[in-house]
Amino acid sequence: MSSSDPIDSFLLESEGLRLNKDLMNVTCQLIMDEGSHVPDTLTRIRVLPTVAVVGQKEKVNRAEGGNVLLDIYIKFLPADSKIYSNLKSLGQMMKSLPGVRIVRFDTVGGRKVSINGKPIVV
Repeated sequence: MSSSDPIDSFLLESEGLRLNKDLMNVTCQLIMDEGSHVPDTLTRIRVLPTVAVVGQKEKVNRAEGGNVLLDIYIKFLPADSKIYSNLKSLGQMMKSLPGVRIVRFDTVGGRKVSINGKPIVV
């Protein structure tokens, strides 16, 4: 029985007591619209598929230009071993949330992450 849906594959692999793969720990910065409600945004991220833990790293920065900058950490169950595709998928899910305009990934597993020397931005 094979499935391409990450949630279905997670449920199928959970026959034993331990997961077949480790959670991926990332830090990222969200650039959000003025007036965005941070607690609601964090709650919406928590209920996204594969996300296990979300927390705020720094105080919210509300710039005069209207942007809200939010530094967070996320632990999630990756769909496969490809870091970029997992970050892109997670970033697209977060970007679909109300008020989130840009997602920039800073670290994966405590190590800085980039592509060709540039940050991964979704």
